Amino acid sequence: MRRRVISLVSVLVAVVALVLVLANATLVDRRPPSVARVSLSAAANGDGTLAQTVTSINIEFSEPVRTGTVERRLRLLPNVAGTITWDGSTAIFTPSRALPQDTAFKVLIAEGFEDLAGNAASGPVEWAFRTVGPPIVLASEPANGAVGVPVDTTLTITFDRLMDTRAVEAAITVEPATEVRATWSGQAVALAFERLDFATTYTVSVGTEAADTDGSRLRVRFSTRFSTVAAGLAVERTLPAPGVAGISTRTPIAVAFDGPIEPDSIGEALQITPAVDGSVSAVALPSDASPRPAPGAPAPAPTVLVFQPNEPLAANTTYTVALAAVVTRADVPGEVAPGRTWSFTTGQASLSGQNQIAFLSARGGVRNVWLMNPDGSNARQLTSELVPVAAFDIAPNGDALAWSAGGEIRTMRMDGADERTLTAGGFFEYAPRYTPEGRALLLARRDAAGDDLGYSIVPLDATAPPERQVLASGAPPLGSVAIEGDGVAQEAAGAWASRSAFDPTGRWLAITTGGGDVRLIDLQAAAPAAAVETGVVAPGGPAWSPADQRFYIVGRRGSDAGSRLYAIRTDGATLGSFPAGGSVAVASDGRLAVIVDVAGGRARVAVARPSDASAPPLAPSGPLADSAPAFSPDGRTILVVRTSGDGQPVPAGIWTVDPTSGRVAALTTDGAAPRWIP
Repeated sequence: MRRRVISLVSVLVAVVALVLVLANATLVDRRPPSVARVSLSAAANGDGTLAQTVTSINIEFSEPVRTGTVERRLRLLPNVAGTITWDGSTAIFTPSRALPQDTAFKVLIAEGFEDLAGNAASGPVEWAFRTVGPPIVLASEPANGAVGVPVDTTLTITFDRLMDTRAVEAAITVEPATEVRATWSGQAVALAFERLDFATTYTVSVGTEAADTDGSRLRVRFSTRFSTVAAGLAVERTLPAPGVAGISTRTPIAVAFDGPIEPDSIGEALQITPAVDGSVSAVALPSDASPRPAPGAPAPAPTVLVFQPNEPLAANTTYTVALAAVVTRADVPGEVAPGRTWSFTTGQASLSGQNQIAFLSARGGVRNVWLMNPDGSNARQLTSELVPVAAFDIAPNGDALAWSAGGEIRTMRMDGADERTLTAGGFFEYAPRYTPEGRALLLARRDAAGDDLGYSIVPLDATAPPERQVLASGAPPLGSVAIEGDGVAQEAAGAWASRSAFDPTGRWLAITTGGGDVRLIDLQAAAPAAAVETGVVAPGGPAWSPADQRFYIVGRRGSDAGSRLYAIRTDGATLGSFPAGGSVAVASDGRLAVIVDVAGGRARVAVARPSDASAPPLAPSGPLADSAPAFSPDGRTILVVRTSGDGQPVPAGIWTVDPTSGRVAALTTDGAAPRWIP
């Protein structure tokens, strides 16, 4: 029994010994520690072995180690003093001062460092890195030596690392001097200049005071040079003009230059605020200054940048337009137009012109048709031509408009919708006048060569009679695009005006032709043989008097010493009356408004009956002269255009005159050809 117990104990002892051997083999750490990764706290340009001069070296071990065994064996060669701190199993070596630039270093850990179990590393650890040199500029844009640089350019300088932004900005100089504004994006600084002059070479330098984020400075001064474009292209005008209110919501936005422009340079030339969708194009202005080019002839060079909105602009809204200095001259490469910024304010659409005053004004930049309330308020633009409107007329019911510009006649509803070009290609047309029922338009016409085709009545819809010629000659000459400003200073502007009148039945028509001859036409007779030569030569047009069923006009006839009022009866008789000048207006009760000369003073509006021997002026002599009278529908007010100055008159606006008291009041400070719409 005892022998069996001893034997059992021996077995147990053997089993325990085996368990201890196995446990020692599996649970006791016998593996030496190793370095898992070495890294830099301030690597340069994403290179893990390129260090900023102010950096720490992080040594990550495969397991916790006995820190003293590492610290005694860790060295940085060349030798650098520093401190070692620990973050878990990572040793952090922080140099006592910035490392020298552009130097190769080696991290060395001698063999024998131990883990917590006492296992010792059998071999040394080595890891190499290099410090950066001084910061350098990698690139600049525009590049050094660039020419033809836009005057609104931004210079971008890119460094090889992150920089001390304040140190760099303080080290920047520009010659010739101009202020700069710096904006940063990582390693790049963009310099926006307060002003760059045309045809000037600029040098931008960054001095050696510029430093990176470690304080390392540029070793050598950096400089780059560029030359701006020459300003050989001038802006003649902008449309709409700066600061004008009441602009049509259907207006294009245009810039006219004094030379041909390169279409490829205009794509990003305009910035409009609030933003507007639309298209931009380079065009030549329409012109009637000379005959149309023959088929196949080269097209005129574009001189105008036009932005056409896709939709009408917002009403009563101020828009700001910025023209960048990028539009280049087509015939002189490298020359551009200077930039500029301007604003305008839109008006609102007009559903009808009834009880409104229509007039011509160049306040928007070029002569167009405008509309205003009878007291002069709420002026708003109706047409939006890029060349002067030579003449206009309002439909009898006040809901439509016809006008001529650049030798083309267009029509539209008063709210701006349904705009149509009436003039066919190859013709020039002028002096539109609605027929009494409003279904047709009287106009003057020349062919593409400029040959005179007289006057015709053309239908506006299918209900009107077919087109017919009423005069074989007498159309105004070419050249209405030469009208300047409001046109009040140019006597020739009257040649393209609507100088005609119908009687209410539409049978009788009186026309002052382009040459000034006044003719009477019976439209029930065969035209053009039915035209009667009145013998009167007039600067203005005739007016129909419902009171005595005849036309009146102011002009000269035969050997007249001066102009006077004439009555033209429908039987062809022409009867002279008292001296008068300018044009004539007729009230519904038969009163006539004409212009008379005041002794020692200026022209004044006067009111008289046809039977009167003279027409006394309504207001005494003064510094302003009157012209272009027009009655209000009720006959209680007269509109006149007033001018100042001797020789070439200076516009002084549209005024009202009380025909009873002679009292005057200004409605505008500009404008011509006013018409009070019933």
